[in-house]
Amino acid sequence: MRVGVGLRWLLAAAMCAGLLAAAVVTISGGDSAAQPSGRNADATAGRGGQPPRKPTPAELDVLHRAEQLLIRDCMADKGFRYWPVPRLPAPDYREFPYGIDDAAWAARHGYGRDIERRAERDWKTGEEKHYLDSLPKARYEVYDDALFGPSEGGNRLKATPPMGGILSHSEKGCAADSWQSLYGDVRAWYRSIQVVNGLPGMRVGRVAEDPAFRSVLTKWRDCMKRRGHAAENPPALRDIRLRDTTRGAQAKDVRAAVDEAECSLATGLSSTAKRLDQHYSDVLYGEYRSAYDTARRMQSDALPKARGVVGRN
Repeated sequence: MRVGVGLRWLLAAAMCAGLLAAAVVTISGGDSAAQPSGRNADATAGRGGQPPRKPTPAELDVLHRAEQLLIRDCMADKGFRYWPVPRLPAPDYREFPYGIDDAAWAARHGYGRDIERRAERDWKTGEEKHYLDSLPKARYEVYDDALFGPSEGGNRLKATPPMGGILSHSEKGCAADSWQSLYGDVRAWYRSIQVVNGLPGMRVGRVAEDPAFRSVLTKWRDCMKRRGHAAENPPALRDIRLRDTTRGAQAKDVRAAVDEAECSLATGLSSTAKRLDQHYSDVLYGEYRSAYDTARRMQSDALPKARGVVGRN
């Protein structure tokens, strides 16, 4: 199965194959996409009116669930089974773009190793994997085309992501059919949401290179060193910990992650990152306003139909 993995920062470990497949099927847009602050929204109102409102997490859940249900029904019409998956891989899943700053979460999960293992275990023992494994190779290829459309040829959906290159997707297949059903103009939807989905990584990169963030990161590094952890930054510490597969690794993860969170709060790394994150959200909104506004408007327009699809199931 063709699997595309979106940018996931720091805590978002690669989950199992089934969840990654779901990630490429749905592109309803994540919570992490930037939204202009009130100040920026007021400033842009005079250049075309108030920006469309960002969907709430609950609304994103509805849009995602509707996509998944439409895909399920479409696949059934083609003679296949499909299991809708939730928008987030687990209820306790969290993303920490600039390092863990929630000590309570860190005390429960460390660096999320337990969440990843649970998801992988559920996938390996689940009905969906058993079903896919049972398909003969030729039938599996038909399943793949039914879900994603042909890998080549046809009038493909295309988008230019902010980091360059060209993304494309078949206009056929149940994934594209679900977008067409919900959003109407599938080409405009794909073109705009792929830009929006690509910007969180760019935003995190700009924050990480900002002199204010780099300055406070030095304080965080010193704080962590006093607690016995030698790491240049939170991603490096996470990588160090997750390479440890010895007995008791999860307990060591917890200690390190709690220290990371406490140092992040004590040194101002967390507050600085949040301030800069909003600043660069505003900057990127200005640079990519057309894509943001198009995606948000189409999401808002799709909500009534999405609620109807979810309500019938």
